Amino acid sequence: MAAKELAYFVTLVETQNFTRASEKLFVTQPTISKALKSLEDSSGQPLVHRKGRDIELTEAGKVVYEHAITILSNISEMQQRLDDMRELKSGHITIGIPPMVGHLYTELLQEFSRSHPSIEVTVVEGGGRKIEQDLLSGDIDVALSMLPTREDRFEYESVGDYPIYAVLPKDDKWLGESKLELTELKDIPFYLYTSEFTITQIIERLCQEKGFVPRVGIKSSQWDFLAAMVKSGLGVSFIPEPICRNLNPKDYCFRELSDELRWRLALMWSRERYLSKASQAFVDLVKSRT
Repeated sequence: MAAKELAYFVTLVETQNFTRASEKLFVTQPTISKALKSLEDSSGQPLVHRKGRDIELTEAGKVVYEHAITILSNISEMQQRLDDMRELKSGHITIGIPPMVGHLYTELLQEFSRSHPSIEVTVVEGGGRKIEQDLLSGDIDVALSMLPTREDRFEYESVGDYPIYAVLPKDDKWLGESKLELTELKDIPFYLYTSEFTITQIIERLCQEKGFVPRVGIKSSQWDFLAAMVKSGLGVSFIPEPICRNLNPKDYCFRELSDELRWRLALMWSRERYLSKASQAFVDLVKSRT
């Protein structure tokens, strides 16, 4: 079984269709059919049921597909390690960053690109929980995200620690310098981040510990939209202090919570996956700046 045949087979399974597979691979359908026949000859049994141009895996096909994924992943990792031996003459790194975090590290990303112009950098945005899943699956290489993480399969380097403020409409009711109790907010709408954001999960857990379920007015992945909702309404949102610097204090009240909600940021990577030299170079840069 050749690696190329396995790659064709995996694409066929993922697209479930000969036409779509050929378009994705930029090869003809007969080429894919030939690769499939070769695999079936090697295994001695059919791997798919054909339904016109569509396919459905047989039990043998499921076994081949499962092992093909592992084999191709191992080949890819081997190739990456060999490429790394060329002293970063080329490379690629995918960095996961929550929307709120990105603007804090633009200078760092620019510095990395200047230092390593041959390394292609891709930034993928998402909530903290989604980013952790992507790290474990290998869809991203490293992440700048919020702690705590529930996974013990990550290495991490702390990069920042900031208070998270309750952001409220500019109203005499909310003026003051003392810390707010979360229970003081239970009767107004909560404007929260979507569920894959670590902040939301922490806030919902704290509310549960205080004996109430927050009245969620709206959820969004964009902090500026949540802030706009606060400005025009009666609700509360929870925004880290560095982000609050972008908001006009004439329009908002910023109050710390008695529970001392913190925005602890870290650079994270998987303990279980090979860290490429490109990724290691980025980790080293971050460590040198913290």
